[in-house]
Amino acid sequence: MRGYLALTPDELAQLLGDGEISIDTAFVPTGQFKSSNPELGEEESEYILSLLAAEDSISYQGDSAKFSFVLAVDLEASQIGQESEVEVDLTSPIRFSQADCLFVGAADDNDGELTWYAAQEIAIQLPNWQVS
Repeated sequence: MRGYLALTPDELAQLLGDGEISIDTAFVPTGQFKSSNPELGEEESEYILSLLAAEDSISYQGDSAKFSFVLAVDLEASQIGQESEVEVDLTSPIRFSQADCLFVGAADDNDGELTWYAAQEIAIQLPNWQVS
C-alpha cells in the first residue's frame, strides 16, 4: 500500500544516515477515505493525501518551515496498524529502501504545488532544504 509520510529535514537526514526511521502514522487511502470520496480516482486520492502530509510537515517544523516534505513509501501489510479516516498507525520503522520518491513544497505556497524528487536525489538535495 502506498503511504505518505510527513517529515522534517532532520527526519530526512536521520532516515538517510540510519537507513530507517520510526514514524507514528502515514496518510493512506483508507477504506473510510475511499467510501467518503467515491468520485476520486487513485491519482486524485494520492494527491489529496500528499497535500495533507505536506500540511503536517510544515506544522511539525513550526515557524522555521521553509519547505514541506512528503515521502511516498510502499508500506508492507505488517507495518500497518489501526486506521482512521485518512491515516494508519505504523507498527515498525520505515526503511529507506521503501521510499519511492519525495515531494517538496514551499511552506508559503497555498496552491498545493509539490515538486517530485527520486529517492536517489534526496541526499544530494537535502543540504539545500535544511534550515541554517
